[in-house]
Amino acid sequence: MRPPQKNWALKVSTLIVVTACFVVMAAALLISQNFRNILTLWGEDVQMTVYLAQDLSEQGRLEIEERLKATGKVGEIHLITQEKALGDFRTQLASYAPDISQDDELLKLIPASLQVRLSDGISAEQQMPTLKMLAAEVKELQGVDEVSYGQDWVEKYAALVATVEVGLRVLGLVILLAALFVISNAIRASVQNRKEEIVVLEMIGATSAMIRKPFLVEGGILGVSASVCAMLLCWGLFAATKDLLVTKLSFLQLGNHLQFLSLATVGLFVVGGTALGALASYLCVRRINDGYAGSQG
Repeated sequence: MRPPQKNWALKVSTLIVVTACFVVMAAALLISQNFRNILTLWGEDVQMTVYLAQDLSEQGRLEIEERLKATGKVGEIHLITQEKALGDFRTQLASYAPDISQDDELLKLIPASLQVRLSDGISAEQQMPTLKMLAAEVKELQGVDEVSYGQDWVEKYAALVATVEVGLRVLGLVILLAALFVISNAIRASVQNRKEEIVVLEMIGATSAMIRKPFLVEGGILGVSASVCAMLLCWGLFAATKDLLVTKLSFLQLGNHLQFLSLATVGLFVVGGTALGALASYLCVRRINDGYAGSQG
């Protein structure tokens, strides 16, 4: 069967629309990946503060540290002694309330504390439940007065990560279905334009594979072309955005942490786009050589 020579305007417009769909999907992947990287970077400052009792002995403090390390969730533990805490407090209040900063009786109320940082192996999504678990365990230990880990900020942080992930997945599914629909319409129009050739081929005994192959190839070519174009456009947008963050918005310190999709991800995306085009074609031509000629009569 000779390749179609009609409706080039339809094919070009279909390529543009499908490329736009794939650009949105690739951009969703990029946003998800880099948003997670940025949030993980910000999340490095997430830590738990364990306030110790005034009468806690050195042995008691070491036991608390050992219990924390035994969980396997803790990366670093720093002791903030009462003297250091008082010194920091005086420094902070020196220019605002100098009288209070010299009140030794009031300042003695500031306890020593342990600054606990989570292990690097814990993902951003797992930081919130891990902190909650550790806080619940540490509060029960003797010699611990209070535990704080910026609960409000961390909860919003975790909720933001989850919302972005769900939103991008839903968007990707919708765009995927839209691309499938657009490719199917283009292949269906191609089948209609060549129905006389299909009927003749059926009558002379052509197999289903022989008749369907050109349309499957056409859908695959459309899919691979759109996915490659989408990746090139996304690379251009990514490079421009990163350059803007590095040169114009350097104070955000985000440009150096942005990464494009890996070669493996790009390859899977192109293969997926090709498979999507072939699938859309198959859905349109699956009835060919299965009563198609009779149905067109």
